Amino acid sequence: MKVLWFTNTPSLSADHLKNKSIGGGWIGSLEAEFARIPFIELGISFNYEHGIKPFTLNKTKYFPIHTTSPTGKVKNLVSRWRKPVENEGDIQAYLNVIDEFKPDIIHIFGTEGVFGLVISKTNVPSVIHIQGNLTVYDYKWYSGITAVDVLRYSRKWNLLKGFGIYHQYRLNKKQAMRERRIFQQCKYFMGRTDWDRRITSVLSPHAKYFHCDEMIRPLFYSHKWLPKDSETSYILISTIRNNLYKGLETVFECKKLLNKILGNNFTWKIAGINGQDEISNLLERKYGSTFQENGIDLLGALQEKELIDELLAADVFVHPSHVDNSPNSICEAMLLGMPIIATYAGGIPSIIENHEEGLLIQDGDFHAMAGAVLEFHGNRSYATELGKKARATAIKRHDPQKIIDTILKVYSAVNVQ
Repeated sequence: MKVLWFTNTPSLSADHLKNKSIGGGWIGSLEAEFARIPFIELGISFNYEHGIKPFTLNKTKYFPIHTTSPTGKVKNLVSRWRKPVENEGDIQAYLNVIDEFKPDIIHIFGTEGVFGLVISKTNVPSVIHIQGNLTVYDYKWYSGITAVDVLRYSRKWNLLKGFGIYHQYRLNKKQAMRERRIFQQCKYFMGRTDWDRRITSVLSPHAKYFHCDEMIRPLFYSHKWLPKDSETSYILISTIRNNLYKGLETVFECKKLLNKILGNNFTWKIAGINGQDEISNLLERKYGSTFQENGIDLLGALQEKELIDELLAADVFVHPSHVDNSPNSICEAMLLGMPIIATYAGGIPSIIENHEEGLLIQDGDFHAMAGAVLEFHGNRSYATELGKKARATAIKRHDPQKIIDTILKVYSAVNVQ
């Protein structure tokens, strides 16, 4: 069976292309498992800034699609302000890949990009693997930080040059409109939560939905969190991207409140954000104090092993997001067996059960978040027990062979309908 993936990353060819990606990685993990299947011939197509020819590594054939940007300072500035989505003229390049590879099945990762529009232009059976949903993100974008805050506290020079969170929002709105077109055109979807299943039933009522869990990065399967003996230090850790709706402001408010109750003998570490990111600068200006002054360490982007080391050294994983589907970060923390505090947001209640595998709180409620931290801090055996249950659930859910079997069954079902 010839299978063509359209992805937003180079997957396992990243090292070959010297593309040092951070985070995610589940597509690469899935590719590694697919490479072991003798009857699968896999092709992967992705957008790439440099023009290079298709190449083969191991059993996989890669098709980089060259994307272009406006040249010249004025054209770049105009483009940044206009916030155009990917040129739909590039769809022909994707169709050329289909013609060259001649797949039996097309598997598209995500509704966020332009790839989904090929479905209406090919007769090859196609399925979209849902990652997030920009349509809902559009409504939740300013959940914790208002649009007024963004315009008031953003770096004005960056704002004028067309960079930053405000401009990301304008781009998201256009991408969300395109995403709704993609949902209307696609007949088959894979997802993993009640949230994405229900959204699919509304945006694409004619479509068939298949449940399929995600593969986790390999190193997380081979490590296990252990409780700490120290009574003098306590470490919370979160993985957050440079987006408003990820809840970084809730962390800031929660940490300030906990400082009054517990003092400063505990630390909150944030992976994925550094001091130069716009959201960190915006929040420091909004609150009139720095992350460092409040005992929050911004670790920046971490490679897989670096992140695992930080997680294993922490006491509790906290996920403060205002909207999410099934965050890799929670799934990875569950697989390690960590005590977890997360929000009732999007698909999160589908992947972690409150009071059984972790504690769930309302998003944006830093008082409840602080209370959950105190609950774990005051009863460490309870926190450890929930972490053990989370690990048991994650081991079953993210079993590689189970996921491969599910995807192959989906391919067979899509191919005969």
